[in-house]
Amino acid sequence: MSERRTVALVTLGCARNEVDSEELAGRLEADGWELVHDAADADIAVVNTCGFVEAAKKDSVDALLEASDLKGNGRTQAVVAVGCMAERYGKELAEALPEADAVLGFDDYADITDRLQNILSGGHHVSHAPATAASCSR
Repeated sequence: MSERRTVALVTLGCARNEVDSEELAGRLEADGWELVHDAADADIAVVNTCGFVEAAKKDSVDALLEASDLKGNGRTQAVVAVGCMAERYGKELAEALPEADAVLGFDDYADITDRLQNILSGGHHVSHAPATAASCSR
């Protein structure tokens, strides 16, 4: 039996992000991932970003950078951005923040396990380019 993969969900922003993180946690647990509270104890840190106001955007970038600092210093191998900021800015965020190993949009949630396994295996995920400026409320 292979070693169980661990994931930390860092949730920022509104109650909608809390609900989305709960959904992601449920999907990941159902697929055999172990959820941990501390990103330092996770193979992969998933940061559920907020892009509503400038302060929230800054907090999201700071959280992604903080998680990225864990790579190479312990267990954490990858950092992934999800949530409103990731949805709204997609490719732009991925290009501006190479410390994030992937930027996943809402459409990726259904296949979150496949996306995270691909990233941990060294694969690359192409971030989407939103057709219009998406808002935080879906």
